[in-house]
Amino acid sequence: MRTWVAFAVLAALLLAATMAWHLPMMLWDHIDLVPMYEAWRSGALGSSAFWQVHDGSHLHVAAYAVLLVTTWASGGQPWLDCLASVVLLVAQALVLLRIAAVAPVGRIQGVWWLLLLLLALHPGHLVNLQWGWQVAVFISTLGAVAAIALLTRPVLTVAANLLAVALATVGVLGFSTTLAVFPVALGLLALHPALQARQRVLLALPWLAAGAALLAWLSAGRVDPAGGFPGVAELALYTLNYLGGGVSRLATAAAPVWALLALASAAFTVATRWQSALRPWLALMLFGIGCALLTGLGRAAEYGPGHAFVTRYASFSLLFWFGWAGAMLVAWRDGRPPWRRYVRPLLAALLVFVLANGVHMARQAREIHDRALDYAAHIASTPHPDPVVMEAAFGWRADAAAGHLERLRARSFAPFEAVACGVGPESGQDEAGCPQ
Repeated sequence: MRTWVAFAVLAALLLAATMAWHLPMMLWDHIDLVPMYEAWRSGALGSSAFWQVHDGSHLHVAAYAVLLVTTWASGGQPWLDCLASVVLLVAQALVLLRIAAVAPVGRIQGVWWLLLLLLALHPGHLVNLQWGWQVAVFISTLGAVAAIALLTRPVLTVAANLLAVALATVGVLGFSTTLAVFPVALGLLALHPALQARQRVLLALPWLAAGAALLAWLSAGRVDPAGGFPGVAELALYTLNYLGGGVSRLATAAAPVWALLALASAAFTVATRWQSALRPWLALMLFGIGCALLTGLGRAAEYGPGHAFVTRYASFSLLFWFGWAGAMLVAWRDGRPPWRRYVRPLLAALLVFVLANGVHMARQAREIHDRALDYAAHIASTPHPDPVVMEAAFGWRADAAAGHLERLRARSFAPFEAVACGVGPESGQDEAGCPQ
């Protein structure tokens, strides 16, 4: 009972913070939804960018579908987009705790349950929860986590495997980083203790087919990174920063050290006492590593290893730490006595970092909200926003965003609902006060 009370409290706090700090209008990539929304409302969605690879790297079809509906249902108010993200994150947290509940790890109780709860419902998610566009992230991670949960059940049926493929595919259509779960899934099939060799091959076929189809779709619109591909050392450091940033964004120098400790301790656990109970935990870790590698391949050469500390990546790297914590609890239960002495201090130190990092990232979310309020207030107050504000609010999309803002104004979507229509005729407006 105390577990579910703590779960409800953490979920409620995230919901409250998300609603209080949600971004007040479509900003940055989110403004790209405007022409899609117009096409949808006119019955021409198929001729829009809906099915295309976004910015040369991601498929967002599932996210677009959610955002079109929430934008329509809310009358262009971003809070409903953010609420959808909270619902998806809570569903993901329930699946993660289900994995923990059925895994025979022994010592998940008291403070260690709290650690897992904090990792599942961490304030680090707020930077994605507060931005409606990032519903894509939670579609992505939920698809991967649900697939892992299905594939690590004691009995794996054909129907469950197909459902896992479908969920992972939807995840890729939220954010292409979920492609990292496909090799993980093949590994889980190969290691499943209840499957025979022929069954493993047959169950792998839909994963291979779906993965090939998604890769073909992506490659059709893929753009190689501007800086080319990184070297091995650069990619390795980017990966360590990416993983470590999930629990040490506050102290970035410690992030790669934490990641190395986690990787070394997990490898030692596997090498000294492999057991089936490790499968779901290692799968989550490997998914996080795969996300880091895929992101690094696209970003490290152009932006450098420090780019891995982008706060939005925490929603992926926190899954790595959830998996590592579970693997360490397995090691604590079944490891040799010298090894068991080191597990508890490692987990206790992780808890301290998780708490400190949560406070730090919550503050960052509030600061982003405050800046976004300033952007929205300025944009809503003038028909010709300052180019500096436009660049801050939309990046390289600033020129195209000017036209999209007129569509938002015409529909009285945020941030124009308070100033758009019914304010009397002005230059460039009709008698109702709406853009002509």
